This record gives sequence, structure tokens and C-alpha cells, in this order.
Amino acid sequence: MQQEKISRRERKKLQTKKTISEMSLKLFYKKGLNETTVAEIMEEVDLGTGTFYNYFDSKEAILKYCLAERITSAQQTIEDIRTSSFNAAQKISQMLQVVGKTYEENQPLIGLYMNFYRNNENVDRKAPHGLRFKEVLSSIILEGQDNNELRRDIPPDIINEMFSGILQSTMCSNLELPFMENIQYKLSMLLEGVIKK
Repeated sequence: MQQEKISRRERKKLQTKKTISEMSLKLFYKKGLNETTVAEIMEEVDLGTGTFYNYFDSKEAILKYCLAERITSAQQTIEDIRTSSFNAAQKISQMLQVVGKTYEENQPLIGLYMNFYRNNENVDRKAPHGLRFKEVLSSIILEGQDNNELRRDIPPDIINEMFSGILQSTMCSNLELPFMENIQYKLSMLLEGVIKK
């Protein structure tokens, strides 16, 4: 019986944290991060201002939390791809599509996050997802080289950099092209070449 109460309380705490974070994002998108106050956030969720600090250290911590949540969801899909029976090229292609789709769906949040960290010198700039994307990509590349699916004469770090570059260039692209279509063209060009055979 006691275990059930703790479980219910934990679920309620998680729900409150989610409610605060989602309402915060709505206000950040509408007014801006710096212009939104903790009091406004807590008024919208109908809780006392002091309660905010039971869940978050700062407004900026909300950005990190929300982004980490979305990345964690994508990471589970990436782990599933890594352990699947697809060949290396298919795994890399699917992985980039998952990361690209996550980026595309969360552009406003990522924009807020990047803007805050660009404009603040005295903050921890460590990304909420760490190096996991690069680690998984590296393991797929090494597996592909071991299975003769990818060229062995090219260092794995170069291959990793090329695929990571696809994401970076698409995120910075000014082309009038849908985000995922842009990624698809670049993937096709890298995997199949640009010269007509």
C-alpha cells in the first residue's frame, strides 16, 4: 500500500514538472525567455512561485530539460536502429532521418536553446545529449567496415564527420526545400555519389 502512494506521488511530481515545462515553453515562444518571469509561468499553471524551484533551478534549466526529453525519445529509436538487422548504410540513413525529424519537429525549442547559450558566456554549454549520437554512429561505421559494407580505407572518424556534416549543413541551409527532403538528397549523394553512372 505504501509503495502505491509513493508511486502515485512520483507520478504527480512528474506530471507537475511536465506541466510547468510545457507552459514555460508556450510563454517563451510567445514572449521570449528573458521577458517571461517565473511568477507568470506559475500563475499560468496555478501554483505558487516558490514551487517552481522544487522542480527547476532556473528558466534556462527548463530549456535543457525539454530538449533532453525530446532527445531521449529519439535516442531510444536510434538504439533500436543500431541493434536492428539492417546493413550499415541503412542504419546510418535511418539514424540521420530520426535525428533530422527530431530537429525539424523541435526547431523553436532548439532555436531558444541555441540563442540562450550563444548569448551567455557564463553557462554550462554541454549539450543535453552528450556524445551518444557520435558514439552510436561510430559503432555502426565500425560494424559496417568489419562486415565489408563500408570502405575500410577511410578512417571511421572521417565517415562519421561526413554524416554528421549532413545534419549540420541541413540545419544551416537557406534553400527553399523541406528539411527532410534536403537530408534525403544529401544522404543519397553521399551514399550513391553525384556522378551519373
